Amino acid sequence: MPNDLYRGAMPTSGGTKPGRRPDPEPLETDDRWFVVAGIVLWIVAFVVLAVFFRDDLRRHHSEWWLWSCWIGVALGLYGFRFVSRRQRAIASRREQPLQQ
Repeated sequence: MPNDLYRGAMPTSGGTKPGRRPDPEPLETDDRWFVVAGIVLWIVAFVVLAVFFRDDLRRHHSEWWLWSCWIGVALGLYGFRFVSRRQRAIASRREQPLQQ
């Protein structure tokens, strides 16, 4: 009985199904600004923790939060390097003439 509910809801492969459309080209975006914003946010988090919450962090033995901010900055710098190299590769690929 439950199978009767959805009968005819999906097209069958009886020749009425249209062909698959080709995949669209991927969007080329410049992600460097997002990575820089992330790095700036990690630095702001470090400054806020160090200035306003340093005593609380010491009292609760949670000074590792400061280190996590610096790890976030380090990973952001690595990500910026990665994204910049990718952006240069895309630009050089665009400048090359089409080869036939």
